[in-house]
Amino acid sequence: MKTYSPSKKQLCLVGGGHSHVTVIRQLALKPLSGIHVTLISPDIFTPYSGMLPGLIAGHYTHQDCHINLHRLCRWAGIQFHRGFVKRINPDLRELSCTQHPPSKYDLLSINIGSQPAIENILGANTFGYTIKPINNFLHHWQRWLKFCAKSKQKQHIVVVGGGAAGVEVLLAMHYRLRNTTSINAAFTLICSDNTILPSHNPAVQAFFLRHFQSLNIRIIKNSFVASIDRQQLHLMDESSIDYDFTVWAIHAGAQTWPAMSGLKCDNHGFIEVDQFLRSTSHPNIFAAGDSAAFTPRNLPKAGVYAVRQGSVLFNNILATFKQQPLAPFKPQQRFLSLLTTGGHHAVASRDFIFFQGKWVWYWKNHIDQSFMNRFKI
Repeated sequence: MKTYSPSKKQLCLVGGGHSHVTVIRQLALKPLSGIHVTLISPDIFTPYSGMLPGLIAGHYTHQDCHINLHRLCRWAGIQFHRGFVKRINPDLRELSCTQHPPSKYDLLSINIGSQPAIENILGANTFGYTIKPINNFLHHWQRWLKFCAKSKQKQHIVVVGGGAAGVEVLLAMHYRLRNTTSINAAFTLICSDNTILPSHNPAVQAFFLRHFQSLNIRIIKNSFVASIDRQQLHLMDESSIDYDFTVWAIHAGAQTWPAMSGLKCDNHGFIEVDQFLRSTSHPNIFAAGDSAAFTPRNLPKAGVYAVRQGSVLFNNILATFKQQPLAPFKPQQRFLSLLTTGGHHAVASRDFIFFQGKWVWYWKNHIDQSFMNRFKI
């Protein structure tokens, strides 16, 4: 492990997201001479989001789909600090972090992800569980499973959000309860659009609608949740739904501290970055993944972009220290989505492409396992 030296340039990585784990791996393979690198993350084990439905369903273990950041940093010669960043001072190039004294930086990179935007739903900060942070959700899910394991009462699980995250998580939970527990539960999906998976083609939507119907899963469309209390969700149309376990999987929201620190952010609080993944207001700060708003073109909050930004981010960090030209991130116009349906079965979706079958799940599993194998030290 490298030790701190005030004579060295300081690179600080905030967050252990998909982009930063790629940067750390590259730093291990190609160390930066004369640079002291620190990673700050609240978690020692960072999850790979693409395998979350499989973990919930019981197809994977925790080890299968989590990267050990502490071990990865030790391999790369990087200092690891466990904690939350509360604020940065861009003028002093200093950041404040829980559990550690203020840290100076010469170059800063932020990869802190996103979380469901529940701030406008009364009571949502107290009741229900957001799908992100993933480790926090998994803790509550496992605790609920143990609590209900011996219960004979019928449970009602409600997932709010009709996008890919909400659909996959609900189906994974359904599979887990039906195949590995004796818990009797009904399921409801609430979506704000007139159909589920609105960003996917009609064939994909029709398949999942049939699949939900075959599993007797209720879908409430064109509905917004106004508030939640200990027992009920209250919708905008003044109807109410009883629940035992509620999951928030709505559109992405940003953490508040980057905007409060003075970084230029978009209307949703995501850090505005240019084609080189640099902050548009502070060129010595980079941001990637869901925490960034890519100003050349609006990008969906999808893990595929975070993963592919990792190599560009590493090269531009290296180029910045060497005072060399930076390379632009060139996002693909379209990408293939592989959506799981609960069991060892998945759907491939891109534009008007639609395939489904067990082979799609095993294809996705191969891709996910190949990614994870890059970080097994």
